[in-house]
Amino acid sequence: MPIEEQRNFSYKFYLFGLFLLAVSLPWSKFLMSNAQIILLVTWLADKNLLSKIKNFFQNKTALIVSSVFIMHLIGLLYTNDFNYASEDIRKKIPLLMLPLLFSTSPSLSKKNIEYILMLFVLSVTLASFVCFYVLLGYTNKAILQHRDASIFISHIRFSLLISLAFFILGYFIIQKTSAYYLKGLLILIMFWLLFFMLSMEMITGIACTGIIATILLFYFTLQLKNTYIKTSLILLLLVGIYLPFNYIQNTLSPEKKIILQQIPEVTQSGNRYSNDSLRYETENGYKVWIGVCEAELKKEWNKRSKISYDSLDLKKNDIKYTLIRFLTSKGLFKDSSTVSDLSDKEIAAIEKGIANINYMKMFNPRARIKQIAWEINKYMHKGNPSGHSVIQRFEYWKASLGIIKENIMFGVGTGDVEIAFANEYEKTNSPLTKEWRLRSHNQFMAIAVAFGLIGLLWFLFSLVYPILKEKKLFNYFYMIFFMIALLSFLTEDTLETQAGVTFFAFFNSFFLFCDRKTDHTEV
Repeated sequence: MPIEEQRNFSYKFYLFGLFLLAVSLPWSKFLMSNAQIILLVTWLADKNLLSKIKNFFQNKTALIVSSVFIMHLIGLLYTNDFNYASEDIRKKIPLLMLPLLFSTSPSLSKKNIEYILMLFVLSVTLASFVCFYVLLGYTNKAILQHRDASIFISHIRFSLLISLAFFILGYFIIQKTSAYYLKGLLILIMFWLLFFMLSMEMITGIACTGIIATILLFYFTLQLKNTYIKTSLILLLLVGIYLPFNYIQNTLSPEKKIILQQIPEVTQSGNRYSNDSLRYETENGYKVWIGVCEAELKKEWNKRSKISYDSLDLKKNDIKYTLIRFLTSKGLFKDSSTVSDLSDKEIAAIEKGIANINYMKMFNPRARIKQIAWEINKYMHKGNPSGHSVIQRFEYWKASLGIIKENIMFGVGTGDVEIAFANEYEKTNSPLTKEWRLRSHNQFMAIAVAFGLIGLLWFLFSLVYPILKEKKLFNYFYMIFFMIALLSFLTEDTLETQAGVTFFAFFNSFFLFCDRKTDHTEV
């Protein structure tokens, strides 16, 4: 095969690997891995391999980006648990490999970059259709929480992909598409992705999309020269910012409460109610522990359900507590008559751990807001945070800070993170049950736990340096990706899972090294 044809074949194979990796992100860890293997084999097969390696070591940006992986290797020097360390190193390989491959391979044409981005958007959209089908209950998979419908990768990592796809679509609508029917189609896809995130209760993705959209709108509004239009749009944006906060405030405003005098002393069967008006719990404004007759609840519930009253629901919470909360949310007394009046659908919902009538609705942002408020209220009253996604993070962060304080300079090493958290939870007598004693759920804290203050400072440097060195501060695609990643780092340890680290390593390297001509993406 002539050299020119060989190079052409190699380049096409390289492109295939890029296409496959972009498409696989919302679907399959297996495909992600195989796409990277294809890219690596193509890179190794090049006759100019030594020249590529030399170029890599001369590229300061590539070296600094990939140094995060080297930091994990250095952390092996003071590690005891090499089983955990080897698994962690395996997951972090894209942090080294993708900067190496992309920075030493030919830059892509504008057309190929756009093909890859649109294939990514198409793949994310198709994956959202499948997950929504699962959410609607058309499969045999048990959906206890909305997140369970994200059957391919974590719903949080998926939400980051959706947020990025949303803004890629925005670019194509404004910059690339001239035909009205194509613009209309892309706009419909954008609205679908927003609706899907809301339906799936993807808080991280919704927050990222909302914050970044607000920043972009302010930025572009400030570029306008007409003072009247600029002022009007800024006022509209301020109103747009106020409305969600007003919605949340109205959602959390006090509701009517049953007072003690409204409840009869005995049930219809003549059994006495117990009334504890001092306990703080409420559902939809009704006091949980007023009007309760547990003897009747237990007898009637055991008639209606195969799960015993003294057992756990499918979310591993006491089912009697779930039942009492559910009846309270409907404004009912807690006795045999109210249990017997429950529909089969409501019984099934309680068995799944749904503790409020409003949580049964598929698309109900107000219910999710109230649920978060309920979790925080429970935590403030010393309730057990186990199994509650928001308030668990407070315990994770508290444990992280405790570990960092004792290992301030160099951290605990690459492999001893899990051991350090287990010891910290035991030492502080954390209320979290063992199955929920997880890691930081904050990437900056996760780095500081493993590598201390020195590691955290270097990690921050590795994030900021490429933006300045490669002049990406006003590059639309890179900064959208960067803001999504940065926001996710605040509430998630994004780089601690294969899907998360591949998302970060791929797009960070792709926008830095594959697109070396940035004029078409400047904002």
